[in-house]
Amino acid sequence: MTTQPSRFRQFGRQIRSFTDTFGGVASCAAAAEAGKRPSRSALKAAGIDADAFYGISQG
Repeated sequence: MTTQPSRFRQFGRQIRSFTDTFGGVASCAAAAEAGKRPSRSALKAAGIDADAFYGISQG
């Protein structure tokens, strides 16, 4: 069995990271559009601190 070269694994990780981030952003946007709170995992994937987000009060 041969191993993949490092650059292919790194490229795969970069693509996976991009899709995880984009998926988190899309999930957060859908929740906000529906008037709901996004999940902690979606906020984390989008790079948003969940505690800070949940601490925001609507006035």
